[in-house]
Amino acid sequence: MPLTPNDALPEPTILEDRYELVERLGEGAMGIVFLARDLVLDIPVAVKMLRGEYCRIAEVVRMFDQEADLSARMLSPHVVKVLARAVSRVGAPCIVYEYLEGESVAARIAREPRLELDEVCTIVLQTARALSRAHALGVVHRDVKPDNLFLVDQPDSRALLKVLDFGVAEKLARPGASGSVGLIGTTAYLAPEVFFGPRPPDARTDLYALGVVAYECLTGACPYAPECYDDLFDHMSRSNRLSVRETRPELPEEIDEWMDRALHPDPFWRFASARELARELDRVLHAGTAARARRAAAAHARVKVPAVRLPRAA
Repeated sequence: MPLTPNDALPEPTILEDRYELVERLGEGAMGIVFLARDLVLDIPVAVKMLRGEYCRIAEVVRMFDQEADLSARMLSPHVVKVLARAVSRVGAPCIVYEYLEGESVAARIAREPRLELDEVCTIVLQTARALSRAHALGVVHRDVKPDNLFLVDQPDSRALLKVLDFGVAEKLARPGASGSVGLIGTTAYLAPEVFFGPRPPDARTDLYALGVVAYECLTGACPYAPECYDDLFDHMSRSNRLSVRETRPELPEEIDEWMDRALHPDPFWRFASARELARELDRVLHAGTAARARRAAAAHARVKVPAVRLPRAA
């Protein structure tokens, strides 16, 4: 992406005499993300700045600082890398991230609502690797969704996914956690137990969200219509979820069994880990592909090729 000036940048545009803000890339509820240039290394970076109105709210500042700390500790190729922390001249905390070129999984689904099976497996597997690292460190992401999963452009065309935004992540069983910041996350990806509370989210909450992501990658839509969230008991019922095979009949029957487990309303019956979830999805989808290939080969073998009659020599 070319580095072009942008009139909407805050003043001053240089943070700590090193990071020059160039362009606004996007914004969320509490932060704004800018494309910037590291004047020392002469490379593009991404700077996430906390909005001014939140800088005086201690819990929000704590969560923002924690995002930098947790992301830096991940040390995973599938988590966006933290390069530094900074503070603007007006006191707004900032996180400097590596700059990624590519597109989010959300943008990918918008372009092609039903992704190829290999791509779905790659998205789920690499997200699972990032979550496995987080869960091993006692951290739950709490906002796994296509907007926070980024497909990085690679020179050799190999797939590389990075998980973004640990802004609402939480350390599991954090002493003194009171839930004072309220219900956090994106409704369509929140597990049922999060709505009911006061049980804090855990690793299985992230697994539920990843199951929703897999469903969306396969079908182009979330498993439950928005009106289902008006009644949480409806949200918990499979009868209100369209079968994956109704949208993708070429997939094996096991895919709906996988969804039943990934999206089970009781966390006890979900997959035990992110790795198990991804491994089982890969097995189901590729077993179906192999079965179709065997059926096609058998059908081809049954076709009788008519004999070729050569004319007799005169």
